[in-house]
Amino acid sequence: MKAPIQKIKQLDHGDLQKSGFWVSQVFVVLATIIGVYLAANAGLEQAIRFDSIIAKEHNYYLRASLHDELQDNARELRGYVKDVLGRNPANLKDQHPALSQFVWETMRFSPATLETPSLFLTEGRRFYADTASIIEKVENHFYGATYAAKLLTELLDRMEQDTLPKLKANYQALGESLKADGVQIELLKEDS
Repeated sequence: MKAPIQKIKQLDHGDLQKSGFWVSQVFVVLATIIGVYLAANAGLEQAIRFDSIIAKEHNYYLRASLHDELQDNARELRGYVKDVLGRNPANLKDQHPALSQFVWETMRFSPATLETPSLFLTEGRRFYADTASIIEKVENHFYGATYAAKLLTELLDRMEQDTLPKLKANYQALGESLKADGVQIELLKEDS
């Protein structure tokens, strides 16, 4: 038992008593702490940037899809006004326009929806509600075909001349921001 204690006593402990040893150890600890901090900070910044780019990308595609759906529905309603209400057939219910609401309905389940400017959500909601109301009233003969055509034309003019251009400019600005971040959006979405 004395042998191990004897060996420890025989070791040179002179380095432990020198201040240079302790100073170097302090610097090693400090360098480790600073290195870990800088690495964690850089990783956090990259994670935040990546999350921001992903959110912008989701918003871009959501807004572009909403724009395309509203534009297609406006085109469909222009045809309805011209071809159906212009003829004023006896049974308008058989001529009901087929509006697509896939994107609009899907937006209820997308976290990117509430990042969409409220102007576009409000205009989209009003567009769908107002067109449904006008079509229902003309089909039930509460409105005449000419009056319904006038109301729908005013609604479509506002959508095509105000809302759709603003929505397109908005999603294109997001697209430019994504391109600046190195995301190639043109591979996934072609402008129409």
